[in-house]
Order: sequence, then structure tokens, then C-alpha cells
Amino acid sequence: MLRIMLVDDEPIEREGLQLILRKNRSNFTVVAEAENGIEAVEMAIIHKPDLIFMDIKMPEVDGLEAIKQIQSELPTAKFIMVSAFDTFDYARRAMTYGIKEYLLKPSKISEVLESFDRMVAEIETEKQNLAEKQEMNHRLERAGSFIEMEFIMSLLMDHVHEFDVEVWNDWIDIENKRGYIAVFSFQFNGVHSSRTEKSQWYCLLKETIQRQCGRCLVGPLTGFQVPVFFFDTANDMVNDEKRQQFVRRIIPSVQSKLIGCHVFAGVGTVVSEITQIGDSYKEAIYALELVHNHPTASYMVYNDKLKQKRAELLPFEIEKDLVEAIKAGDSQKGLHLFETYFNVIQQASDYQVRTIHKAMENFYIVLTRSLQELGFEEDIQISVGQLETSMQIKEAAKVQLIDLITRLREWRAHGIHFLLLQAKDYIDQHYDQVITLEEVANHIGISSYYLSRLFKDKFHVTFIEYLTSVRLQRAKGFLLDGSMSLKEIALNIGYKDPNYFSRVFKKETGLSPTGYRSKYQQ
Repeated sequence: MLRIMLVDDEPIEREGLQLILRKNRSNFTVVAEAENGIEAVEMAIIHKPDLIFMDIKMPEVDGLEAIKQIQSELPTAKFIMVSAFDTFDYARRAMTYGIKEYLLKPSKISEVLESFDRMVAEIETEKQNLAEKQEMNHRLERAGSFIEMEFIMSLLMDHVHEFDVEVWNDWIDIENKRGYIAVFSFQFNGVHSSRTEKSQWYCLLKETIQRQCGRCLVGPLTGFQVPVFFFDTANDMVNDEKRQQFVRRIIPSVQSKLIGCHVFAGVGTVVSEITQIGDSYKEAIYALELVHNHPTASYMVYNDKLKQKRAELLPFEIEKDLVEAIKAGDSQKGLHLFETYFNVIQQASDYQVRTIHKAMENFYIVLTRSLQELGFEEDIQISVGQLETSMQIKEAAKVQLIDLITRLREWRAHGIHFLLLQAKDYIDQHYDQVITLEEVANHIGISSYYLSRLFKDKFHVTFIEYLTSVRLQRAKGFLLDGSMSLKEIALNIGYKDPNYFSRVFKKETGLSPTGYRSKYQQ
């Protein structure tokens, strides 16, 4: 509902304007009236009208001065000038304040209504643009968080993108940045932790880190682990002591707010190039393994002493090849690599069952991350804590692996195709709304990155190209039907701006909507 204020030193003029509007329009309410400029400024600040009918010649403070003062407090307020004097000087001064409407007393009803309608349209357009801008800013904030997660995971998991570090830098300012990885791990005291509990742990950790440490990239919580990249500058060389000070601040702060859960951390060394953070991540994982095997430690920082001691508890290259074989559904290669992987773990851990337990659980965390990126959401976590020998652990993990590879093979044959058909169906049903790639990806349960890539591979068009084709196909039907205006058609196929719809239509068909209707309508 539009909020209007009437300002005129003659009550009969205010009554006349109000009568004209009430008899012919219903989309407004008069929130205030004023009989001079001083009162107009006071009432405007109190009631915050959207549109003000302002008389120019008034005692004490005239209309133009009142507008100047009101605009300083209410910059979005609109004005329609009302005057009995048809002089160029008044019009010129009004224009300097951005006034577009000027009524000459006595005004015709049609003139008042036309002026009113133009201002209403302008106000509604500005409100819509503001709402869209706010929504866009909100989406960008959310997108920024997803982009940071995707970036850090792409480096840790060695994902290949169609864009390079320079493109990432446009979003998150990573050029020439040094830093290190810390991996935080939550250990739940109960039997099973819910998704809600995990979300609370994650939010608490992220808020604490961002509040105390400033610039960083926080990855997602996968399994029970969260990788975080902390930026360093060339002028602030981070050594072992500084990394220890950092983790000593974070862990107690988070732990004090956790109930029935403990938080641990492993911290890698500083790398000079952000593309090398995979090395720091491996070091952090190794340090975290030592924390879990220590009776009292809550964190450990990787350093030269640990580097000398390190016996490659986790064979990362074999692990990487094993994950890729599982993702491809290659059971023969996968089982062969698993044998090699498990033997190396046994030897590196000196056959300590507790250490092997933890190594296998962490492997399944890494595997979960990789498969979730594909859109495979089935439960694949394994619990080997109750097993007493390394052979039992190996056989249990192998059985789980064979079952998982079989399910993945079936899912690859049918699941992806089904998910992409779901995506198309969602677009077909919601093309008349503002829908995004992220929204469709969330609907079918895969990441927007993989949906974009898989959609293009399967249907040979991008998400936007397909959405546009669906909308324009519907538009052609509406145009030939002839019962809708161009504005109505645009709104009915998901475009808020008829002009934008016309540009898209002409770009894709070579004809304007009006030209298409004229050419093909019977």
C-alpha cells in the first residue's frame, strides 16, 4: 500500500486531491497532511511517506525548501509539485531536486491521476529493484560461502575445473597468499550423532574461527572433520609457536560450548603457494592421527621433528588411486589397490589395531567427500571399533568395499540419468519462477558444479540454455494464442522485465515477440 502525504496551505486543495484519489484509486493511504513547509518536514520524518504532493508557495518555508530538507532524511521519497504559478523558474528549480511531475492549479482530474500513476509505477519499480538487489546480495553472500568451500575442497581433493586460480581470485582474493591447513575433528561421546548436532558443532567452530582469526577459508564438515585454510602474509612469518598459539585459542573456546563432544586439531606447515595446500593438508591429517593416538593431547602442530618421525601412516598416492577406482566402479582394480593400501597401513602403524581403526575410519571420511561430490548420498561409513584384530578389520572393510563398488556401478548406470531427468522435470515445472542452478542441484541432491557439468554432457546444452529454450517455447504458444500482452507473457514464463524478455526472444529467434506474433499468428 502506497503511503501518501498532502502538503498545501489551503485545506480545500488537500481535500480536493484526496477526493480525486479516493474516487479513482485504491492502492494508497494518506498517512499525513501538512499546511506549511516546517510542518511538512516534521510530518514526513515521522510518517515516512512514499509520495508527497507538495505545494510550492507556502508561508515560512516554501515547498522547494521543504523538499530539500525532506530529501536529506528520506532520499527515496518521491514528489509531485503543485503550484498556481506556471513559471519556468519554479520548474527549473524543481528539476534540480529530481522532481519529474508538476501540476498546475486548478488541476484536471485526468492530469492528477496520470501524474499519480507515473509516480506509483516509478516507486514500485524502485522497490522491486531494491528487493532484487537485496536478494542478489543475500545470494552472493551464500554463494561466497559455497565458493570458498568448493575452492578449498577442489585443492584438497585435486579436482579439475574449467577455470584456474586467476578466476578463483576474482571471487575470494587468493593471489600471492601464503597459509596453512588445520583439520579439526569432533569426537562424539554417544553412539550416534544427529545431523542437527553436527550442524551446531560446525557453526560454533566456524563462528569462533572467523571471530578470532579473521581471514580464512572454512571447508565443509565431512564425517567428523573440518579442513580450514588460514592466510598468512609475507610480513608475518608464521612459525611453529604462532600456529600453536592459534590452536590453543580456538580449541578451548569451542570446547567450552560443546556438550558430550570433544574437538581436536592437527595443523600443517605454511605453504608459499595456495595451490600447494594439499601438502599442508596431508601434514595436518598426519598430526591429527598422532593426536588421536595420544592419551592426553588435543592438538598437534606438524614440524621438522614430526617430519623426521613420519613413516607415511597414510599412503596418499595409493589412497587417491583407490578412491578413483571406487568412484569408477572398477572392482578388480579397487580390490587390488585396497590390498596394497591396507598392507602399507599395517606396516606403518606397526600393526597397532587402534591406529589401523582410525586410519580406516579416516579413509571412509575421504571417500565420503569424494562420492558426495558425485551426488551419491547413500550411507558408506564403516565402524570397525569393535573388531579386535587387523585381519578382522581388513575383511570387514573389504566386504563393505565390494558392496559399495557394486552399488556405485548400479547408481552410475541408472542413478545419474534419473537425477538429470529429475532436474529437467523440475525446470519444466518451475520455468515460470526465478530458479537457479543451485536450487535445482539442491532439489536433486548433488552439487551445482556437478549438475552443471553432467547436464551439459548428457543433454549437450547448458542449464541456462535449456531453461531459456523452455521459457521461449512457452512464450511462442502464448504469442500465437493472442490473449496476453507481452508483459503478461514475460511474467508467466519467469521474466520480471518485459524488455529483457524481448531481447532474449529476439536473440534466440531472430524476431521480436511482436514480429513473431505478426508473422505466425493465423
